[in-house]
Amino acid sequence: MARWNHVALPAVMVLMGVLLITSSLLTGFFGTVLFPMDQQFGTRGTIAGVAFGIGVTAAAVNPAGHVSWVRAAVLYCALDALYEILLWVWLGGAAFSLISLAVSVIFGVLLIVLYPNRGALMPASSTRTMGTSPR
Repeated sequence: MARWNHVALPAVMVLMGVLLITSSLLTGFFGTVLFPMDQQFGTRGTIAGVAFGIGVTAAAVNPAGHVSWVRAAVLYCALDALYEILLWVWLGGAAFSLISLAVSVIFGVLLIVLYPNRGALMPASSTRTMGTSPR
């Protein structure tokens, strides 16, 4: 399977990006009709979702060179899965979506498993103290 990672990882990232873009546009179109908070506060969740989806899709050209986008996509998957679990626990399953949970977990796991240097997905910890200069 490792020989196909260089093809599979960009494909997963493009698919995830396209799903983010389309779902953001569809949700934003109908969501702002009911709750126009973005017009009142100048924050456009739809545009943020589209920008994030474009970033993930563009980073698929060279995932190893754009590790921050892969990290952000994994973080998004983890937060989305956590959100679904919290909806299930607090609302008793009323707003819970098993499909959304499964897709988030699948994408997150695929991004981690297919990434060529998994150690790079964890940000390096800095042991420098304040006031010391790098050598």
